[in-house]
Amino acid sequence: MAKIKVENSFIWVILAAIRIYSTNFLKLCSYMLFPVLGQVLGLLLVFCLAGVFSAYWPELADKYEMFNDMAVVMISVVLLTIPGLLIFTKAFWEYLLVYGAMNSVTECFLTTGKIYDYPAHKATVTKKAFNFIALWILYSIFISLGLIPFLWIPAAIFFVYFILIFQVFSFEQGNPVDYFTRSFDLIKGNLIRTLLIMCIIVFFTHFIFVLGVSVIFDVTHLTQFLGSLFENTIIEFIPIDEINDFMLMVNPSFDLLTAAKISAFFIYQVVAFVVIGFTLPLRSITWALWYKALREKELKKEAKPVKKKAVKRVSQEIIDRANRKFQD
Repeated sequence: MAKIKVENSFIWVILAAIRIYSTNFLKLCSYMLFPVLGQVLGLLLVFCLAGVFSAYWPELADKYEMFNDMAVVMISVVLLTIPGLLIFTKAFWEYLLVYGAMNSVTECFLTTGKIYDYPAHKATVTKKAFNFIALWILYSIFISLGLIPFLWIPAAIFFVYFILIFQVFSFEQGNPVDYFTRSFDLIKGNLIRTLLIMCIIVFFTHFIFVLGVSVIFDVTHLTQFLGSLFENTIIEFIPIDEINDFMLMVNPSFDLLTAAKISAFFIYQVVAFVVIGFTLPLRSITWALWYKALREKELKKEAKPVKKKAVKRVSQEIIDRANRKFQD
């Protein structure tokens, strides 16, 4: 595979990211198997074990006096959910690591034309784990503040300016606050192009790809098959009739809920989560390439005054030598 030359063009960034992702699709998907499916498995395990215990709790309470104690019941639920929570937490951490490691993967592909040795790329993140965790905490606080209604507009603007914080983390030195300010400096003057990249990538990974896979599930009847597995659980644990009665009071034209509708919606959400998860490398590669493009542009600007200064210094040296020769 030939190396890719960095170009300062948002179109080049998108096309190059698609090229890297598509030509290494199976390898990149293998990196995402546990981070994505592990989260799904962990949550399913939590809800399934808690649901089974809830279903059999009345029988257990009749047979064993200890299960009439709410403290015992709560402890039992916690113990049953621990395995699922551990799997989910481990998978979620790996998911975050992939987003950071993809920056190193992209750098590797740009220089060698290949993607290999993923553990080494992941180590570029884990060796700076403290900064990585602190960066995610600060980013989570920023996102949480952005959910406040009167902060939506400024938060959306700053979200674009801070889109490269994880790329700065991977490619430069500093602390978590520096990553935010550095990303702001890089995006400054490139806001519109950055926003275009973001809209295009989100449109495809969060809508088109999700819709495409959902259609495949519907055509192959996978949605119906998987939904039927959850319908009995939904009927048992979700008070559908009570919800319908309440909604009809609020809105007489409300489209009544059914177990089939709820299960189909649940399957769609799982499909969306999985598709968006498996396209995480595409988004990370895109922003790594955009960082490289903006950094290349920045270096070219920095090189100009340095070159002029060097020429001026050489000229002065020539003049000084000429003066000394004249004096001699």
